[in-house]
Amino acid sequence: MNEIKSGKELCDNFFDQLVERKDIDSRVASSIKDLYSKKQLTTDRIRKALKTLRQENQNEQQNKD
Repeated sequence: MNEIKSGKELCDNFFDQLVERKDIDSRVASSIKDLYSKKQLTTDRIRKALKTLRQENQNEQQNKD
């Protein structure tokens, strides 16, 4: 029989599966999951995390050149 899951369980499952997806950058997924886990998942924090990841990617690209 199917068990009814709580909203938290559904969200936990969603974010766990998010990091396993191959079509989403693993660092982006991990950052978002981390924000969720810390109960800090807000638009502003997501934007800041994405900005940080972009800067890290740019720095990595510059270091390769």
